[in-house]
Amino acid sequence: MISVWPCSRVPVRPIVGGAPVARAAVALDEETVAGAEHFWSGFPAEEERGVNAVIEIPCGTTGKFEVAEGDGWLHWQHDRDTGERRGIDYLAYPVNYGMVPRTLAEDGDALDIVVLGAGIERGRVTPTRVIGVLEMGEPGERDDKLIAVPVEAELANGFSGLRDLPELDASHPNVRAILELWFASYWGVGRTHVLGWGDAAEAAWILEASKRAFEAGGVSAARAPRALRSGRRGAAALRPRAWWRSDGHAR
Repeated sequence: MISVWPCSRVPVRPIVGGAPVARAAVALDEETVAGAEHFWSGFPAEEERGVNAVIEIPCGTTGKFEVAEGDGWLHWQHDRDTGERRGIDYLAYPVNYGMVPRTLAEDGDALDIVVLGAGIERGRVTPTRVIGVLEMGEPGERDDKLIAVPVEAELANGFSGLRDLPELDASHPNVRAILELWFASYWGVGRTHVLGWGDAAEAAWILEASKRAFEAGGVSAARAPRALRSGRRGAAALRPRAWWRSDGHAR
């Protein structure tokens, strides 16, 4: 972890897991990043500029980092059997992967969000515009990923002006096909399942249900037995009927 240039007092960004750490965050060691607040419960899910994304895994990296329930810090995950650091043995993440604070998704974790474009620092909390959702999971338990674009001027890119999936298809052909193939394969073929695509309206329903689930139980509810969480897992029941199959057609 580098903190200064050689022979200089000019500070540089610490590197954790192969990615720079956000200015507002602190690298505690080679595996841990702390924010100004608890990453899960200390920031709002939404603000005036958009939906907040806590960047756990920057684009171009492979290490598996997650926000811990207890301390609210980002930790490099370890294999339960070997104790080794977890990471994907595949192409690096093609998107910035993270979570929406103060949400509780159907799988008992915070709601996942991916931000399109160039790499964003680990531990950055940035407002985004959600344009759709990649629907993933197994029967009875979903693992959906909100698809978002950055709206901060500092992070603006060719995706930032997009507002929905049709605009994404028109301006960046095959991006959805790339994401679908990558997310269906990154932990090994058959271990993850892409179910289809939802539009911005469905993504908003999923976000709202996840916000309500969090407020009903807080962070501690994320680790409760599934039977106790069942009354708060309302995203599936609230989904609007119009959504997209993986082939891009409405159904």
